Amino acid sequence: MKFKNFAGITGALLVIAGGLLPMLHLPVIGNWNYWDIDTSLAAIVYALAALALIAAAGNKNGLLRFCGWALFLLLIFTFAAVQFKVTNYFSFIPFKKLAAAASKIVHIRWTGWSMIFAGSIIMIMFSRKGKK
Repeated sequence: MKFKNFAGITGALLVIAGGLLPMLHLPVIGNWNYWDIDTSLAAIVYALAALALIAAAGNKNGLLRFCGWALFLLLIFTFAAVQFKVTNYFSFIPFKKLAAAASKIVHIRWTGWSMIFAGSIIMIMFSRKGKK
């Protein structure tokens, strides 16, 4: 196996591990990982990570690059959706300052997000074609 294969496998494993780590902290409820945020998006992310593992092991650089870009774009979408939901979740409160204070109690845990983004970037970076 080449270094590109090991880098692709490492990137896919980082995506899987990052999805299992806490991504949000809600004070009363606790920590949420990708499954707790949205199960359908988590299923798509894990399916793409499994496909990336197969592509890296089979030396399919085009498929690995596609999985990396798809994961990267899906994670940007998920992060934007989480940010939107957190800022607008307490909009039913009639006092704007109280609603803003309530939305600040939800904290983003950066370890899960950073591992998933790092895994997708590793898949994108190391799946490029070599020089001819």
